[in-house]
Amino acid sequence: MAFQPKTKEFTSKAGNKYTFQNVMNSKQAAIIDEGTGLGGKVINVKMMPLMLQNVVVSPQGLTMDDFDTWEELEEVTSEAITFLQTGQ
Repeated sequence: MAFQPKTKEFTSKAGNKYTFQNVMNSKQAAIIDEGTGLGGKVINVKMMPLMLQNVVVSPQGLTMDDFDTWEELEEVTSEAITFLQTGQ
C-alpha cells in the first residue's frame, strides 16, 4: 500500500489560512523524536519549526518569526501536530 498524503485546510482565529499535509510514517517518527524531550514533552523551539517546515505546506517557508503573535504561532503548530498524529 503506497503512501497517499492527506491535506487539511485550517483557518486560524486571526483569519489566516493554512494548508497542512501529512508525511510518511518514517518522517513522522523522526519529527516526533526530534521535537520532543523526555516523557514525550513537546519542545517548542524544536517542534514548531519542524511543523512549519514539514506539515504546513501553504504558505510555504514560514518561520516562527513570521507570526505576529505567539498565540497564532501556537495555535497553528498545535493544530499541525494534531493533524500529523491523527490525520484530522
